[in-house]
Order: sequence, then C-alpha cells, then structure tokens
Amino acid sequence: MQAYTVAVVILTIAAACDLLTRKIPNLLIISGYIIAFATMIILNGWSEAYIYLIRALLTPLALFIFYFLKALGAGDIKLFSVISVFCPTQILIRFIVCSFVIAALTGVVRLLVNRELRRKMHSVTSHVKNCISTGVITHYVPEGESSYICFSVCMLTGFIISIGMEVLM
Repeated sequence: MQAYTVAVVILTIAAACDLLTRKIPNLLIISGYIIAFATMIILNGWSEAYIYLIRALLTPLALFIFYFLKALGAGDIKLFSVISVFCPTQILIRFIVCSFVIAALTGVVRLLVNRELRRKMHSVTSHVKNCISTGVITHYVPEGESSYICFSVCMLTGFIISIGMEVLM
C-alpha cells in the first residue's frame, strides 16, 4: 500500500503541472522513475527489479498507438510508464482502462454541457468517411479548446478507482 501512496503523490503532482501548463515536465518523469524503482526495491528487494523494468518499457510500447493517433501526449505515456513500476499487471491494465473510460466520460459530459455533441459527432463521422473513401488514415484534429482533456487528471482518478477496486475485491 505504501507504493500506491507514492504513486498517488506522483500522479497528483503530474496532474497539477498538467492543469497549470498543459505539460508533464520531464524532470517529474525522471524523478518519478527514480522514486518508483527505489520504492519498489526498498519494499520488495532486487529480485523483482527486472519485472519493474519490463513493465516500464512495455507500457509505452503498448500505448504508442494512442500517441500516434494523438489521443495521448508523450507526457501521459511516460507517466503511465512510471506508474506501471508500482502496479502488478492486472492492476496496471485496470488502471489504463479506467483512465480511458474516465477521459471518454469527461469528454461526453463536456460536449453535452457545451451543447456540442451533435456537431462533434458530425465532424468525427465526416473525418472517418473521408479516411475510408480515400484509403488514407489521417489524424483527426479537433476544433477549439473545448476538445482538450487533461488526461493526467483522468489517470489520477483512474488509479484511485483501480486501487479502490483492488481493496474491495
């Protein structure tokens, strides 16, 4: 549980930085890796250090497609990688899924509140039809500031929910 507390602190700092600057500083990512590996080695010893390293390397590889599609920023992916050091695979997967579900719900609620759902759905549908008709997959570029979702906040919320689910199960 101590490791999860450290992970929540890192996620909270990242979310605060992201909210203020729309970036997650590389200094926080590097510090996060150092703190994550040190915490896990102190708690569990060196015997599982290779597992932490594998998770830290595989997580960005698995999430790269979301960066390519511009659904996630590089800082978000690096933050997922840092937090992956703290989590067993099952919790890591639950954390990633929860984060994406929270981001999706946040986006839909924002669209409903701003009365933009129909217009955005039309825009996305037109983009998909264009990609299908031309046979060329292009990036969807959302219009305006209302499209921005501070994903690190969704990650913080998703992590807390994932840990809560683990405790309740």
